[in-house]
Amino acid sequence: MKHEIVLTRGDLTLRPLAPEDGPALRELVDAAMWAGNSAPLPVDGAAMSAHLAELIEREGTFAFAVEQGGELVGRTSLYDLVPGLRVEVGHTVYARRVWGTSVNPGCKLLLFGHAFEKWALERVALRCDHRNARSHAAIARLGATFEGTLRRFRPAADGTIADVDYFSVVREEWPTVRGGLEARLAA
Repeated sequence: MKHEIVLTRGDLTLRPLAPEDGPALRELVDAAMWAGNSAPLPVDGAAMSAHLAELIEREGTFAFAVEQGGELVGRTSLYDLVPGLRVEVGHTVYARRVWGTSVNPGCKLLLFGHAFEKWALERVALRCDHRNARSHAAIARLGATFEGTLRRFRPAADGTIADVDYFSVVREEWPTVRGGLEARLAA
């Protein structure tokens, strides 16, 4: 759904995603990076713009463009919002050049902070394709608790039915998780 939320920390900005971001975002991603998504990789910038337009219009989804130093480096979102209770973080993809940098922990600090401190939610969940060991490890490094694997949970872009690994952070864990993310970003 359309929103006006802008989150910033240092040179990192999460701003409302727009269909016009499609061509630049398509240049950042390849098939291997997209493999954990449920939708097929859009074939070009115009198709990515159409994909983003659909994502932006989904009820309960707050889609963000991720910028570092004013340059688009990815996208992420808060979605499946149940006010007063929970939200999921996902639809995340970053340019390879920012993998292993401050971008992912910085984004999660901003998104989790918004969910727990602004929206006063009880739970933030994250999930990844069970086959995506890199994403699984990245989510675990955030301090989220692994809750288990949901078998045959959703269609995958490759036509299979994917198992999905679920993680969460609950309100009582947020101060510890926040401290861990802040320490990572200060290092």
